[in-house]
Amino acid sequence: MQRFHFRLAISAAELQRYYTGRVSALTVMTEQGLRLQLPLHHFRAFVGHGGLHGRFEVELSERNSLQRLQRI
Repeated sequence: MQRFHFRLAISAAELQRYYTGRVSALTVMTEQGLRLQLPLHHFRAFVGHGGLHGRFEVELSERNSLQRLQRI
């Protein structure tokens, strides 16, 4: 298993564009310098009235499939 950390700060207005179907994934730069593309639907639980904000940890399997995503 591999764990990576990253921060997001996306306003509610900007997120609306994502959820209208134009974008299916977010590309994030981890604190370790790796660029990851994560399916947008995994972030729904973390969206609030102000948008999507916070520091996150993603856990990937040996085959690089997403195992867990959590806000830390």
